[in-house]
Amino acid sequence: MDLTNNQWDLADQELNHWLNGDTNKSPIPLSEILKSAYLTFRQKQIERFSHLCKQAFEYYQVQQRKREQKSLEDVLSIGFDSLIHEVEEGYNIPMFSKISRSIKDLNEWTRINNDRIINGITDGDRGIFNDLYEYEFPKVVKLIINNSGSVDAAKDVFQDALVILIEKVYTNKLDLTCTISTYLYSICRFLWMDQLRQNKREIPLKDDYSHLFADITITEFENTPDIYEDVNNAIEILGDPCKQLLECFYYKNLSWDEIASSLGYANAASARNQKYKCLERIRSKVNLDQV
Repeated sequence: MDLTNNQWDLADQELNHWLNGDTNKSPIPLSEILKSAYLTFRQKQIERFSHLCKQAFEYYQVQQRKREQKSLEDVLSIGFDSLIHEVEEGYNIPMFSKISRSIKDLNEWTRINNDRIINGITDGDRGIFNDLYEYEFPKVVKLIINNSGSVDAAKDVFQDALVILIEKVYTNKLDLTCTISTYLYSICRFLWMDQLRQNKREIPLKDDYSHLFADITITEFENTPDIYEDVNNAIEILGDPCKQLLECFYYKNLSWDEIASSLGYANAASARNQKYKCLERIRSKVNLDQV
C-alpha cells in the first residue's frame, strides 16, 4: 500500500462520514485506525467525567438528605400550608422524594450563563458538576423512571449527555439557541427514547418537562472497530507528542494552525506531517492488512 497523504486524507474523510452517521460510505482499512483513535480519546473523556459525575452524584444525595430533614422540621414547626408557599414544587419519585429547593437558589442557578457552565464542565469544575446534578439531574431521573427506567439508567444517560455536550464544544458544533438546562434535558430525552425504541418499549414518553425541548441531532456510532484495543495500546506506547496531536485533531477537531500553535510546531505543515508519521507508526504496530 502506498501510504501517501492523499490516502490518509481519504481515510480522514471516511472517519468524518462515520462521525456524521453516513452509513452509505464503505470504510477503507485506514479509517479503522482513525475511528479507533477517536474512540480512544472519547473513552478517556468518559473516564475523566465518570470521576466527577460520581462525586457530584454523592454530593446530590447528601443535599437531598439535608433537604428532607429541613422540610420535615419546617412542616412540624410551621405547618405544611405555610411552607408550600415558600418553595417550588419538587420531584415525587423513588429515592428523590418531593423535596423543594428555595426559589432563591433556583433563580441563582438560572442566572449562571451558558458559557460559565460549559467552561466549568470542560475545566472539570466540581462546583459546576455539583450544580448540574442538583438542579438538572432530577428532571432526567423523573423522565426515565416515569418511562420504564431506573435511577441507575438516569445516571448513565445524564453522563452520556454531558460527554456529548463537551464533544460538540470541542468540535465547534455547539450552536446554542437555548439554555444548557434545555439542551441537556433534550439530549437525555433523545438518548432515552432511542433506548426505548431499541427495546421496543412504548413511545411517546410521559414527560413533565416537555417545554424543555431543543431540536437536536445526535449521531449513534457503529460498533467499536475490531482493532480498537491494538490502536489504543499503540497510542499509549507512542505517548506524546503523537498522543496530544491525534487528540487535538481527531477528538478536539482543532485546525492545523491551532495545533501547531498549541503544541509548538513550526507551522501547520509540520504538524500535519507529524500526524502522518504518528499514524504510520500506529499502522505498523497493529499490522493493518494492506489493500
